[in-house]
Amino acid sequence: MAEITRKELLLALIGSGDRPRLSGLDLGGLDLAEIDLRGANLRNAKLGGADLSYADLSEAAMAGTVLLDANLSRAKLISANLTNADLTGANLHEAQMSTCVLTGANLANARLTFTKLSECVASDAHFQGANLNGANLTFAKIASCNFVGANLSGADLSGADLRDCDLRGANLTFANFSDA
Repeated sequence: MAEITRKELLLALIGSGDRPRLSGLDLGGLDLAEIDLRGANLRNAKLGGADLSYADLSEAAMAGTVLLDANLSRAKLISANLTNADLTGANLHEAQMSTCVLTGANLANARLTFTKLSECVASDAHFQGANLNGANLTFAKIASCNFVGANLSGADLSGADLRDCDLRGANLTFANFSDA
């Protein structure tokens, strides 16, 4: 259960400046659709089940954040730091995540269909059972990732660093691995 309501959060953000500090807060289950949290400090925040669709989280500090089953469809997470974040079961359909950091993040069973992850850094991340159909992972640094049982059909992994990735049981139909 969230510690504050959407209204209370929006009122708090009005005077918070360019980089709001929401570190460690429980915002789980809140409707935060279309909210602008660019550059926010959300380290270790709890956003499980929250609706962050169309939200702008570009350059947000989200290391250790819990986004279990959160809706981040069409959200902007460009250059966001999601190191060790838990995105298990999250909906990231068509999210813009270029140059983000997902090192050690858990994206098991997440929906990343047509998500833009170009040039992201996601070494040691867990994508088992995730749906990455049509995702753009061009030039991504995804060494030592777990893609067991993931759907990478139609994904573009050209130029990606796939060293030591586990792709057992993954659907690689029409995936582009040129220069990977």
